[in-house]
Amino acid sequence: TQFIGRTVNELIQRQQAIRGISPVMTMIRKIQKSPNELTPIHCDLVKLCLAAKCLKPVLPFLDIDITNLLSSTDVHMDAERFLLYFYYGGMAYAAIKKWELALFYLEVVITIPCHVLSRIMIEAYKKYILISLLVRGKCISLPSYTSHLVNNNFKTMFKSYHDFANAYAKNDTARILELLNKSKDSLIEDSNYGLAKQCMQSLTRRNIQRLTKTFLTLSPADMADRVHLANADEAEICLLRMIEEKEIFATINQQDGMISFHDTPQDLATSISILQELEGHMAKCMHLDERMQLMNHSLAINKSLIQKTMRSHSGDLDEISFNEGNFN
Repeated sequence: TQFIGRTVNELIQRQQAIRGISPVMTMIRKIQKSPNELTPIHCDLVKLCLAAKCLKPVLPFLDIDITNLLSSTDVHMDAERFLLYFYYGGMAYAAIKKWELALFYLEVVITIPCHVLSRIMIEAYKKYILISLLVRGKCISLPSYTSHLVNNNFKTMFKSYHDFANAYAKNDTARILELLNKSKDSLIEDSNYGLAKQCMQSLTRRNIQRLTKTFLTLSPADMADRVHLANADEAEICLLRMIEEKEIFATINQQDGMISFHDTPQDLATSISILQELEGHMAKCMHLDERMQLMNHSLAINKSLIQKTMRSHSGDLDEISFNEGNFN
C-alpha cells in the first residue's frame, strides 16, 4: 500500500497521473472479493483521476455502495485511506457538479467516529459548508450522530466560512462580495475559491427564480438591478443559460426585449420521465432495504460484536455467558 502511494505521488509530481489510472484499477479488481469492497488503494485511484482531470474511469467505483472493507496490517493507515477515499470522492463528484453525492461523501468524512480531529476532516468541512449552500441554500447542520469533538470545535472554527454561509442564507449579495474579496487569499490556499464563486453564481440564479414567482414580465435592465448583475446584457446571458438548462421557463420578446415568465409545462414526455425516475428510486430503495437486512443479520450473529456489546453493558447485568450463539 505504501509503495503504491509513493508511486502515485511520483506520477502526480511528474504530471503523468493518467499513466497510473489503468494499473491501479487492475490492482483493485484483483484484490477485491466483490465490487462492494473498499480497498486501501481506492483512494489512490481517485487521487490519480483528480490530478489527471480524467474522472470517467473512477465513477463506476464511486457509484457502488460500499458494504465491506479490505483491511491491511496497518490499522492507522487504513483509517487515513478510508477518509481520503471519501474526501477525494466528494471532490470528484463536485468536479462534475453532482452536488448531492459530493455532500454525502464529505459528510461521511466529517461524521466518522474519532478521538482527535484530522486534517482531512477539517478540509472536508470547509468544502461541506460551501457545497451545502449550493444544494440547500444554507449551511446544513451535521447529523445527530456526529462526534461531540467535531460539533464542539467546528462551530467555533472557520469563522470566514460561517460568515459567508450566513450572508448567503440572508441573501445579502453585498456582504457576500465583501467576504469573497476579503477571504480570497485563504480560499485560494484552501483550493475553495472556485466553489465560493459558484456559490455567488448560484445565489444569482436563486434570485432570478424568486423573480418568476413575483413577476409575469420584467425588463433585462430591471432584472440586472434586482439580482445585482452588472448590466442588462449579463442578465440576459444568465437568463438564457437558465432557460437552456430548464431551471426556469421564460421567453424574451425580440421587439421590446421584455422577459415573460411561464409556469412549468406539464406535457406527456415530462410525466413519463417523472414516472420513470420515481420507479428507479423505488427500485434502489428496495435493493437497499434487502442489503440492510442482510447486513443486520450478519451483525446479529457476529460473535465478537455481541461479546463486545455485552461487555460494555456488563455493569447492568449480574452474569452473562456466551456459548455457540446462546445466552445462558
